[in-house]
Amino acid sequence: MKKFFVTVALAATIVLGLAACAGTGGGAGAVATPAPGAASGVSPLVALDNALARFPQYINNSGEHVPGTVFHLGIESTAPFQGLFGGAIFNTSAVDGHVATLIGGNTPLLSLNNDFTFGNDGVARHEFDAENNTFTMTLQEDVFWSDGTPLTMRDLYVTYHIMAHPDYIGLRFSTHERMILGIMDYNSGYADSISGLQLSDDLRSLTFSFENLTPAMRFNGIWTSPLPAHIFENIAVADMLSSPYVLDHPVGWGPFIIQNVVPGESIHLVRNVNYVWGAPYIEEMVVERVEPSFIPAAMESGRFDVVMSFPAVYFGDTAEPTNYTFVGAPNTNYFFIAFRLGTFDAETGQNVYDAHRTMANPYLRRAMLHAVDHTQLGEVLFDGLQFAAGSYMAPIHTSLMDLSLPGFPFDPDLANQILDEGGFTQRDANGWRTNLDGTPLEINWAVGTNAALDDILIPFHIQAWNAIGLNVVLWQGRTHDQNFLWDTLDFDTDNEEIHIYTRRWTAGFNPHPSGRWGHTRMNSSRYTSPTYDALLETLSAPEAMDPEVMRQAYFNLQAYLQEHAPYAPTRWEIVLQAVNNRVSWWEGRPGYPGAPNNPTADAGWHVIRLTAAQPYVR
Repeated sequence: MKKFFVTVALAATIVLGLAACAGTGGGAGAVATPAPGAASGVSPLVALDNALARFPQYINNSGEHVPGTVFHLGIESTAPFQGLFGGAIFNTSAVDGHVATLIGGNTPLLSLNNDFTFGNDGVARHEFDAENNTFTMTLQEDVFWSDGTPLTMRDLYVTYHIMAHPDYIGLRFSTHERMILGIMDYNSGYADSISGLQLSDDLRSLTFSFENLTPAMRFNGIWTSPLPAHIFENIAVADMLSSPYVLDHPVGWGPFIIQNVVPGESIHLVRNVNYVWGAPYIEEMVVERVEPSFIPAAMESGRFDVVMSFPAVYFGDTAEPTNYTFVGAPNTNYFFIAFRLGTFDAETGQNVYDAHRTMANPYLRRAMLHAVDHTQLGEVLFDGLQFAAGSYMAPIHTSLMDLSLPGFPFDPDLANQILDEGGFTQRDANGWRTNLDGTPLEINWAVGTNAALDDILIPFHIQAWNAIGLNVVLWQGRTHDQNFLWDTLDFDTDNEEIHIYTRRWTAGFNPHPSGRWGHTRMNSSRYTSPTYDALLETLSAPEAMDPEVMRQAYFNLQAYLQEHAPYAPTRWEIVLQAVNNRVSWWEGRPGYPGAPNNPTADAGWHVIRLTAAQPYVR
């Protein structure tokens, strides 16, 4: 019912804004920009704190475990599982990533501290040597793969040789990996191995030698999730993506083992009795993908023990559940808009900027960012659990935010002014702004399908852009399956039809943006420039090991992005997880001991008990 009223409320606001915006621009048939929301100028950081204060961030319930019970885990997604569960270096889907975490396919060997830097409470410890630019990891626990084979640091050594192999087509061979001594010689075929990786004789330590250490490396900035070498060294790199060890029969070192897969929909797992921190109480688990609109009813009926992400759009209907608890946590996720500005050169591994692309003019980009009222979207549609983004930095890295920058707040008058100043003053017969040379300007927007929200979010954005005179249409006239769209953006390097795209991104704990927005396939905007590249490099300079120097380097980058806007975060959110009352313990805070991707001896999946035979119902 709430979705109906929300749709009506937004539609009414859009229509009522027509009179207020009359004469400010817009082509034939364009609807006025949405009127400002009721927000009172609350800063995004205050909005974040206010939202978090509404929920516990972890739970700890008493009760003994009931043997023979099955844990039911729901993964909110409009797209099916891709099925790439084994080996995180191949995974590009957050949905698949949840399953990979359960089996230890993407779990780091190092733990994290509460500030998201590397810790020493995991199965390995670490040491940075700034004088010699080295990083050493040493196993401090006896770890076994789920097939019983001992895990050693040779597994991680082989993983790096797979990532750096010229036939590897995944997304993980990025900035810090390329700084390992000798790795580019290996990648280019000039060397048979990576000289900057040294194994100890007992295979329990691995030392990385870098060109230089960077501050971002401390923030989970070095890849520490191994593949099982005894399996993957016998598979050609070009064939790994289609291997059953990546698909439905992966071998991991996590608390659970995949027993059966229903492609795209569900996974049946059993506990790993050889798990390093002890066999889990939970004997069996079923993981299902669930459409967002089904989640409230599913939680009320006891279908799931936990839903990893409860859609904020349905929160108002279920704000006081009796059989489950909402756990709220700060999120590394953000929503963003990006502009397609070039191509990717697969031979050099570099993005190449194209000044002739449709969105190459920064005035056009900045105007589009000011045209949409994300504050209103967050308040009306998401119950204040989403809000306009306040920085280019992810919301967990508040100390690195330059809050003196204005960002891109909703301001349609400013958006029109920016377009006029940029020279976009000519109009076609329909009233749409044209390119600077007078040719038609039609902007193709690529959007992943989200059935629960498409009828609201798409017209809301398009009408806002129409109101400043921009003719924005859906690419190919429709939304697209999210897996297809992300593969197109990441791997179709010649696609010139997509001009802008919007996406939700999990930033991770490392503040350095080069893994997402540098010279990598994941930088689907393809933006680059000499100044931008230099600013990214300053984040990794030895001098940036000084916290104040690092902070200023991030400030300089944010100032550049404010001016050029090749992409921009649009909304932050807190993540809501729904936890049934029979679950004994749950940690929602990312980076804390026991969070799904940060297991320790005392906290993690292995300590969770189910205190009733079935999930409680409302």
